Amino acid sequence: QNYQALLEMCLKNKHLFTDDNFPAHISSIGTGTLLKKLPRNLQWKRPHALHRNPVFYAANRKQLDLCQGLVENCWFLAALEALTFHQDILAVVVPQNQSFERKYAGIFHFRFWHFGEWVDVVVDDRLPVNESGDLVFVSSVYKNVFWGALLEKAYAKLYGSYEDLQIGQVSEALVDFTGGVNTRIKLAAAPPDLWDILTRATYSRSLMGCQTHLGATKVLKNGLVAGHAYTVTGIRKVTCQNGPENLVRLRNPWGKIEWKGDWSDSSYKWELLSPKEKILLRKNKDDGEFW
Repeated sequence: QNYQALLEMCLKNKHLFTDDNFPAHISSIGTGTLLKKLPRNLQWKRPHALHRNPVFYAANRKQLDLCQGLVENCWFLAALEALTFHQDILAVVVPQNQSFERKYAGIFHFRFWHFGEWVDVVVDDRLPVNESGDLVFVSSVYKNVFWGALLEKAYAKLYGSYEDLQIGQVSEALVDFTGGVNTRIKLAAAPPDLWDILTRATYSRSLMGCQTHLGATKVLKNGLVAGHAYTVTGIRKVTCQNGPENLVRLRNPWGKIEWKGDWSDSSYKWELLSPKEKILLRKNKDDGEFW
């Protein structure tokens, strides 16, 4: 589908786009277990019916600020969070010249790397909501921001349905968002130069994520979530009283629930650093980000 041609046709005819290729119908959600989770009286509504001042993308947000919905696709959100640290890469996936005001016709588009080429995916902006008008899939912390929900809809269309996004790997989504080459390392069999690999990846602006072992999603005693994905948001070599230590910073895409062990927000280990380094690195708040 040609986004520009469809947009101009809708503007000329003064009607809002409806996408017959991915209809506002249960078939776009799926045919299996996801249907059992759906609220009764599911409706599809456009953002203007949900908020008096809908915004496509808010560039001034420091963090992703997206909330996972009924599709348990934390791997998708973890990859998306990695993108937000690189606005130039994000702008390829999420074309920025889209809004709910200027040249609005109920049509949006996103780009994904698919089978060796960039594919432009068009969607209408009808989104599934419950009786209260809350989005049932990905939503924003700021209720009037809709780029995340629309991007997820385009990604679901690319793969067939929302249900097809239930299981995935952070690395797969990162390839779809960049066209890059994916390297996966199992920590149990990690190479001895893992820190050098992480350092080179960071300096070359590679996007990184990680996952705990697959299984039922539950919070473990150490604060990590089983069967869950995280974004790697930074690395740092610090100097302790008893020698250097290599730290990796992760962020839980839920924006809460953090690691409780060494170098967690309340860990005694921070007392081993110089005051300057401690102030620079330690953020003692439950925002989902931790060393």
